[in-house]
Amino acid sequence: MSNVTYLPWVEPENGLTTAGSARVDVNEVIDLPHGNDSSMGDVVPVDVVPVAVAPVDGAEIDGEDVDGDEVDVADLDGALLRALTRRDLSEREVRAWLIARGVPENDAHGWLDRLHRLGYVDDARMAAHLVDRLVSRGGMSKSAISRKLTERGIDRQTAALATQGLDDESEESLAIELASARAARMHSLDPEVARRRLSGFLARRGFPSSVIREAVHRALNIQS
Repeated sequence: MSNVTYLPWVEPENGLTTAGSARVDVNEVIDLPHGNDSSMGDVVPVDVVPVAVAPVDGAEIDGEDVDGDEVDVADLDGALLRALTRRDLSEREVRAWLIARGVPENDAHGWLDRLHRLGYVDDARMAAHLVDRLVSRGGMSKSAISRKLTERGIDRQTAALATQGLDDESEESLAIELASARAARMHSLDPEVARRRLSGFLARRGFPSSVIREAVHRALNIQS
């Protein structure tokens, strides 16, 4: 029979612990600054964060193969916290990460509650960072950004709050700016070819057709 590893918030019966898997106090497992500590710095989000799916037996933690029966709370907790200090993960992504490594769903909820309290998991913060990045660096439309947020596991209400500053006027201004910058490199192209390429460029970023038409028209007029 394999050793039993107690989760941080579970008391073993009769105060007993198993060899090599003594109960760990939840506050002792976390030996990192809280999420709102300035020493952490800003966690830079990425467009897509794949959730690693590893089997319970032979699960891999930070490049080390560990038999599923031997993975204890401290190892798993440390691996998760290292992942969270490298990048923001949504609540759904963290839950999937834990369950993929053999944590029962009910226990994953308890783990998430603790991470919420410490500031490591915050869907609203993550959504705001992602919106800012996709607008400033990716030049993406509101609808495309909303899809990205959904893909990352952000719920509809949180996504709506994060994108509420992206109104129609700001979206059109962004489309014109992007189209003008791209049109500046199309001097040698036939106007119709340039129009098609600019339209496709903006469509791939999720802008609606009405915004695309106006942005392309203005961009080509500026260059003419």
